[in-house]
Amino acid sequence: MNRDLYYFGNFFLGITVIGGLLQTIIRFQLGGGMLMLESFPGWFLVLTLISLMGGLLLLKYFYHQQYRFALVADSLAALASLVFSVVVYLLLSGRGIQSWYLPAYSVSLVAGTVASISLIVPPAGKSPWIRSAGLILLLINLVSGAALIGVMRNPEMQTSDGLEKLAQWISLVGSLVPLLFIVQFTQEARRLKPDQSVTSSSRTTDQVLTSLSAVVVVLVLVFGVMLAQEAYMSSYWNKRNAAITQQMVQRFEEEAYVNKDGDTLRYLLLKPLDYAPNQKYPLVVTLPYNKYEGAEVAKLLSEQANRSQYPAFLFVPYCPPGEGWGGIPNYPTIDTIVFETLQNLKRQLSIDEARLYVTGISRGGYGSWHFIGLRPDIFAAAIPVCGGGDPSLAHNMTDVSVWAFHGRNDRNVPVSGSRDIIEAIKEAGGEPRYTEFPDEGHNIWYQVSQTPGLLDWLFAQKQN
Repeated sequence: MNRDLYYFGNFFLGITVIGGLLQTIIRFQLGGGMLMLESFPGWFLVLTLISLMGGLLLLKYFYHQQYRFALVADSLAALASLVFSVVVYLLLSGRGIQSWYLPAYSVSLVAGTVASISLIVPPAGKSPWIRSAGLILLLINLVSGAALIGVMRNPEMQTSDGLEKLAQWISLVGSLVPLLFIVQFTQEARRLKPDQSVTSSSRTTDQVLTSLSAVVVVLVLVFGVMLAQEAYMSSYWNKRNAAITQQMVQRFEEEAYVNKDGDTLRYLLLKPLDYAPNQKYPLVVTLPYNKYEGAEVAKLLSEQANRSQYPAFLFVPYCPPGEGWGGIPNYPTIDTIVFETLQNLKRQLSIDEARLYVTGISRGGYGSWHFIGLRPDIFAAAIPVCGGGDPSLAHNMTDVSVWAFHGRNDRNVPVSGSRDIIEAIKEAGGEPRYTEFPDEGHNIWYQVSQTPGLLDWLFAQKQN
């Protein structure tokens, strides 16, 4: 290898470090929500290609140094990583199959583990920088493998905050590993004699790499700025929504229900305006997607004008992080204690038992479908927003009034989740309403809230 190839290698490896750090910073801010950013698939593709370029130059270095074990092992690891990256990209773009993820990830981990060992043992491991990189990569692969085994044994682990924190730190450490190869390349370039640094046969390669470097700079700037801007706006709206949620919480009474087993459900309750105990009122269950956040129908109905026009009890159960309302495979659910709490409220308050409604967005949308599929005897109507239901429970939902909403371009919750359950209910004899926004993604609440007659329709529903 000539000096220019080492410098090009450092360039691509350096860009990989910068891109990895940017991605890690955003992941620390947004957690798994980073994967839902509209600009993330494009950024992921660009960073994958840049990492591939740096990896190819690293393989050329192994070939030049006759590190055969490292060359073969790292070539196979690069191929496995590329296949896994393609699977991830397809999933991010909504065109992949979930069942591909686990096999591709497992093969990538095994290949990566062998490759890291090839960097530790001689001859490649004689360099302290390469050996250090191998040790760090081995640790990353072993920790990632242990986490994967844990998730396979206990699927509920995949929703834990601890697993996401672990992924964030692995991302941070992994993004810094190329720095060790940069040091190695820099030392190798300095050892070259002047007549070894440039040869006539390398000029074409240098020209190609120069052109690629220019393209890389443009791509990183364009997609990096797009990702950073969207991440900033997402973080801004997360904080703003949290503040708005806190304002909503202050309008409610926060209470708790403890069942006979000692299980506790915290919840918010707002009584109807000018509540009269001798009068029956409907109750609206709003299922948030995290803690009390995402309880948009409750926010809307707790406004003074709507409280006057639609007097009702508003009930918002607390959603602990890493748990949900049901309807999502391998996801811990707290649906039973919610049903118990509703029964307890019926005994205490003047609730019109023929007019219980359930609503929710995203995780709450899944929960809304799950609730009316599991307990159709409780609910008169449901408004599931960008959720998904189990078609096998459709026969239970035929007597529940449903108006569902989804965005056609939703990458977080595929639109098929609503389409399939709507079709299944129709085939079972039901008549659900369904509104699909053709140009929207996951964040469709504003459009839903502006739907003419939505609240009038909801409060007109009553069990037979």
